[in-house]
Formats: sequence, C-alpha cells, structure tokens
Amino acid sequence: MNNKVRKIKTKIGAFCLAMGIAAGATFTPITAYAGDPATQLDGKLSTFHQGDANDCGAVSAIQALDNSKYGRKIFRKMITDNYNGTYTLNFGSGKQTVTDWDVDNAYIEGDLDARVIEAGLQKAMNVYNSCFACDVFTTMTGFKQRTYWKSNKTEILNIMAAKCQNGEGITAACDFNIADPGRGIIGDGGHSYSIKSVNKNTVVVINPWDTSVLISMPRSQFEKSIRYMTYVDDAAKNVVVYWE
Repeated sequence: MNNKVRKIKTKIGAFCLAMGIAAGATFTPITAYAGDPATQLDGKLSTFHQGDANDCGAVSAIQALDNSKYGRKIFRKMITDNYNGTYTLNFGSGKQTVTDWDVDNAYIEGDLDARVIEAGLQKAMNVYNSCFACDVFTTMTGFKQRTYWKSNKTEILNIMAAKCQNGEGITAACDFNIADPGRGIIGDGGHSYSIKSVNKNTVVVINPWDTSVLISMPRSQFEKSIRYMTYVDDAAKNVVVYWE
C-alpha cells in the first residue's frame, strides 16, 4: 500500500469513526469508549506494521523497546506532545521535533506512538535509507557502542537469557545469514528482527512486518543462523553489537 493511499484510508477511517461516535453518543456511556492506539498517544506500543520504506532496522528497534523494563521506561518519556501540531522526541542523543505532517507521512502502519518515534528517527538519522538497529539504539539512548565478535556469541546470549529470566527483559535485535522460510526468516542479512526473549533452549524474535506475531526457534538454530545481533546494556550504558 503506498503512502498516499494509506493517508486517504486513514482520513476516511477517522471520519467514519467520528460519525459513529456522534450517532451513538445518546445510547453509549462515555466510559465505554476505548482509546484507539492508531490515533492516540498512550505511552505504550500496540501492534504495528513496517511500511514500504527500507527501515526494518528502525522498526525492529522501536518494537524492541516493548520487550524490556528499561525499554518501556524510556519509551514512556520519549514523546512530548506540544499540543500545537508538533511532537518533541526526547532521544538520548538529542531532542528532535516533528510535525503532524511528518507523522502522517511516516511509513509505519498502526500505533501512533510508533509512528511519531519513526518520524523523529527519520529526522535524526534518515532511517528510510536503511539503518542498523544498533545505531537506532544509540540514537534513542545516547549510549556508546561496544562491538564483539565470534568468540563472545554464547556469552552474549547467556547474558540476554539471564536478563529474561530475572524479569528485566531485553531491548535487542538481529538479522540472519541463513534463511528459514517456514518461520519467515530472511537470510543474507536482508531483514532486521527484534528479539523478544532468550533462554537456554529457545529464542523468540518478532518480524516488524507484523509485531503481533512471535517467531520461536531453537537456540542452537539461532546461534548458527545469525549474522549480527545487538542489545542495550543499560547498566553499563552501552549498546552491545555482535558481528559474525
């Protein structure tokens, strides 16, 4: 779906929603109205979908915020609504201000908070021309990057597994050298996924094409298949980056 068609559908949907609310106001208690995460900022991430831009690194990094206590904490403080048609993104690397027009033209479909953050990232680092999730994490947090190589892979996964086990969760992402079409895994480093969880046997990842779907694989397969992974070490104030 191109951007112009998506904007037209969004406007039509908003008009129909407004008409429906007006028509039913006499009969429906105001407490029955639920906020629509596609049109209202709520400081939480609901389901969203990567759009047509080559920005899977950014979209997977945004989703990854929802997978850890630290990520959800900074997410709640990341957006300031200026109530004048603009939003300020409180990134660790510096503030960015975007307009309603920027947000309307963001490529993410669904959650408004995610679209506002994507618009801010586009202004900060031009994510529509592709990017790595590690660089997005650096922009979001202001932390420095620390790079590791093959000998550290199992150690890094064990650290992430410990964070998942103790309830901290992980703000993490990866891509793959080896494809697994049955699981929706694209190889050759062609697509970025957020990492939902790690334990001694299993890794769960999320494809930014549809953040409501969890993809589970044996940890042994994950270790053999990845090309790169990254996670935010908030205690050390580092963005850890691993390359095969």
